[in-house]
Amino acid sequence: AISEGQREFLAIAIVGNKDDAENTEYCAPCGVCRQVLAEFCDPKTFKIYLAKNKDDFKEYLLEELLPLGFTSKDLD
Repeated sequence: AISEGQREFLAIAIVGNKDDAENTEYCAPCGVCRQVLAEFCDPKTFKIYLAKNKDDFKEYLLEELLPLGFTSKDLD
């Protein structure tokens, strides 16, 4: 999306572990992905949905998954 010029994002859904009934963990973005998201999205409003399927998901704000993250505001 970034390479195509998109610069405004509201949310992202990350789906994983859907076929692993014994795994209770949700598939979350890695640290590098979280940092990239913080560079293009407002950590206070950008939502991240971690899902196993359409009925089994959790919702977070980016700032919850990347506390004290470095953003463009740190360059001011």
